[in-house]
Amino acid sequence: MTKTNGKEKITILGGGLGSLSTAYMLTNAPDWKERFETITVYQAGWRLGGKGASGRGVNGRIEEHGLHIWLGLYENAFKVIQDVYKELGRPTGTPLATWEDAFKKHNFVVLEEHIDNKDAKDTWRNWEFDFPENDDIPGQGGELPDIWAYIKMTLDWMHEMFMDSPHTTGSSSRISDKTAKKNPKHRSTLFMKIKEFFRRLFLDGRIIFEVFELSLGALLLKEAIAFSRKLEDDPKLHEKGHHDSLLKLLEEFINWVEKETIAEADHDDEARRLFIMMDLGFAGIRGLISDGILTHKEGLDAIDDTEFRDWLKKHGASEISYKSGIVKGLYDLVFAYRNGEPDKPVLSAGIALRCIFRICFTYKGAIFWKMQAGMGDTIFTPMHDVLKRRGVEFKFFHKVKGLSVSEDKKSVSKIHLGRQATLKGGKYSPFISVENLDCWPSEPLYDQLKEGDELQQGRVNLESFWSDWKDVEEITLEKNKDFDRIVFGISLGSVPFLCKDLVLANSRWKDMVDKVETVRTMALQVWFNEDLESLGWKDKSPVLDAYADPLNTWANMSHLIGREAFPKGNQPKTIAYYCGPMTGPTPHEQQSNVPLQEDNRVKKDALAWFEQNIGHLMPSLRSSSNGINWDLLCASNNKKGLERFEEQFWRGNIDPSERYVMSVPGSTKFRIKPGETGFDNLVITGDWVDNGFNAGCVEATVMAGMLASNAICGYPKPEEIAGYSHP
Repeated sequence: MTKTNGKEKITILGGGLGSLSTAYMLTNAPDWKERFETITVYQAGWRLGGKGASGRGVNGRIEEHGLHIWLGLYENAFKVIQDVYKELGRPTGTPLATWEDAFKKHNFVVLEEHIDNKDAKDTWRNWEFDFPENDDIPGQGGELPDIWAYIKMTLDWMHEMFMDSPHTTGSSSRISDKTAKKNPKHRSTLFMKIKEFFRRLFLDGRIIFEVFELSLGALLLKEAIAFSRKLEDDPKLHEKGHHDSLLKLLEEFINWVEKETIAEADHDDEARRLFIMMDLGFAGIRGLISDGILTHKEGLDAIDDTEFRDWLKKHGASEISYKSGIVKGLYDLVFAYRNGEPDKPVLSAGIALRCIFRICFTYKGAIFWKMQAGMGDTIFTPMHDVLKRRGVEFKFFHKVKGLSVSEDKKSVSKIHLGRQATLKGGKYSPFISVENLDCWPSEPLYDQLKEGDELQQGRVNLESFWSDWKDVEEITLEKNKDFDRIVFGISLGSVPFLCKDLVLANSRWKDMVDKVETVRTMALQVWFNEDLESLGWKDKSPVLDAYADPLNTWANMSHLIGREAFPKGNQPKTIAYYCGPMTGPTPHEQQSNVPLQEDNRVKKDALAWFEQNIGHLMPSLRSSSNGINWDLLCASNNKKGLERFEEQFWRGNIDPSERYVMSVPGSTKFRIKPGETGFDNLVITGDWVDNGFNAGCVEATVMAGMLASNAICGYPKPEEIAGYSHP
């Protein structure tokens, strides 16, 4: 495989995060210069980033593929980006000089509840969560919990939620503290009921001191927690009777909570939410214990075949709980809707629980970290610069057309590329400066291209799968001549088109294409000329989920105003990003009218959603005639009314490589590990491979890059990848 000098040529196809993470880890290996002759990244168009790419449009405004916010659980991703910024070494005082400048904590989250109440003026309710900060720093290592530890954390979380409710004290009980004080008979009855209950559970019958201060529900939950803490940390040492006793305590607790709250659920937000949280917590614990996940060798993957809502229902969750905003919020977070249709939610139970546990219990610093510029500027500019300094070569305007397999079907023999444009100076300088920060533009820098005028006048999109632009050159790279090893980092949706030979030659590839599903997504960005409070949102800056489909997610991104270049005096005062699933398959590659057609559909759907649903989030946008006050949107001075919406930014992610990779039930076993492709010179990377996390997110993508590097050079070791060997 290797050349006569013993060094390999590595060819990386695609410039997304999976590819760049692979390149970064390969060049982190201590002996990489001795191992590799070249590492070359081929990228269609003018920018890096894949699904995370962003660009700069008019007035230097940031234009994203969608809403990108990092989670505090991203242990591997933060480690990589911290090291990148350190090596980048930007001078103090320059924009985004350090990773701490590039990311800021965000903890305020809102989930929406849709209340079917005909008497209500507004059927949507804001369910607010202000997650506590901690002093931990993501990326700094540490052990992750096991399933039993997560169960104990869930119990602690349930206790914290419950103790903040009015149902903590005896005054909320059927036999209240006040009644007990007035009537000793009632007090004695309560005492005997609890003592007898514990005796039946083969416990020691003791009653904690707060018996006359706490409600029966609080006593039951406290005893469940105390009992769980007596058990060994290793669940293999538990007896079945231990788990039966714990579940019995929790069952009595949830029955008590239901009696106390369910009658008021329709009109009492606090009662309804308390029941939902306790009910979901108990259903999760009961499911993990009943399904034997505590000691199962496959961990959470053992329930990958089951749909999450079905799993909750199976283990006793009420309909009000598994259809609640808190569950919908998770589905929205990972675009878990088959074909983008809101009435077709689909998510693996194992992946759902992994996401919940990691999001809620392992975040460091904050639950979210907001980037302080576009994702392209914050992530891919620094990664490009560091990799280029190390010697990685970037070939922009090179579109992958296909891979051919060898006659014996054991390796990839050729890579077919189309060179899309001719560089005037031989090298492409991809950045523009916006507020003294190197950024990727939303269009190519035409003055660097010989075909620039033609591309610009024809409004040719070189990133589009459906572009009918004729390549200026067809290039074929050959095994053992132009490359020794390939890293395929283009996302799953492109595999049926670019890897036809591989799918035909290897049934595992066909299974992966058929079973690991993808979905379109859509995004809308709006710039307003009033601040958030003036627009009618009276609370803190939110990240909001579980709202009306299709744009069910909203984040206030006004912190980016200073990173854009609107003229002084005409700067926006609020920036809002919305995103959600989009319906539609992958049309045939010869349908060149698809991009314009689908762009018009996204615009139409986004406008309809905005007119129908923005009033709940931003009431001041509603004019006296109950229409939208379009004058509150930023636009050119001569634009009036609906024309102002025309100048906002919307996007449909319809290209095969842009489609979001889903975690549908039963799909994990069909994912392929980066180094087990069945072709001896091919490694794959991205959030679509079997990476140990297996959900569409930055962390999964970086983990895939680390595993791809390991498959090539043994670095890093799997045990050095945070979370890879955990449930």
